[in-house]
Amino acid sequence: MKMNGSKLTRWSRVVNPQTGRGLLIPIDHGLTSGAIEGLRNSATPARWLNHPAITAVVAHKGMVARLNETGCLLGKGVILQLNGMISSAAQPHRKEMVASIDAALRMGADAVSLDLVFDGEQDSHNLKLLGAVADEASAYGLPVLVMVKCLGAQAAGDLAIPRLRRVVRSVWELGGDAVKLQKPDSISDIPLLLDGLADDIHVFFAGGPRSSDEEIARLLTLGLNSGAKGLCVGRNVFQNVHPEKFLTALGLRAARQSEESPALATAD
Repeated sequence: MKMNGSKLTRWSRVVNPQTGRGLLIPIDHGLTSGAIEGLRNSATPARWLNHPAITAVVAHKGMVARLNETGCLLGKGVILQLNGMISSAAQPHRKEMVASIDAALRMGADAVSLDLVFDGEQDSHNLKLLGAVADEASAYGLPVLVMVKCLGAQAAGDLAIPRLRRVVRSVWELGGDAVKLQKPDSISDIPLLLDGLADDIHVFFAGGPRSSDEEIARLLTLGLNSGAKGLCVGRNVFQNVHPEKFLTALGLRAARQSEESPALATAD
């Protein structure tokens, strides 16, 4: 997928401008889940967010403001999370706007992000939200990352991959520039999931709940080989006993993949 003008300039700060690939670290979990392990306060992630393997950080405006004071975001892409909902709400999957495009511009964000849960009930709400945000963001040259999760009967078993592909197609039809996807139940399904889709939108895989370091490394490798641009991994980094060591390993794995498959490493 190609970007033009100011979108391309901003996106080059979110990913590695030479390869077009990136390691995005979402730390927006506090609004949804509270002070979870690894994000008890802003000081904890600030200790390792300057790691060179990280290309960008996804966070809500309060966290961005506090991290900016420490200087740990210097040289990193900043993606402002625009919507959210606390997990104890009556409709936790209905993510409402909690920040604006104007706020993103004032904070110096390089892109904006939406968290959309497609559970069969919120689909209409999600598409309206995405359509409106994509229109406004485009007017200012701000790339839009969409964090997608599919739940419910339509996202289970043999229906899971077709449902997720359908949702991703809807995202790029409405102007999304990049998408964060939950990993399939079997990562061997990644090539099928991305077939054709990765030509039109930048794809990053989520790490999901805490798993082994090697499993995340395999996810990175298979994703890159299938056309994805990298990972958007939160808990598997900030809840890791040794986040810096893990980030170094991911950075080395990504660099090795770029050397082994230079055609896939060409920036869009």
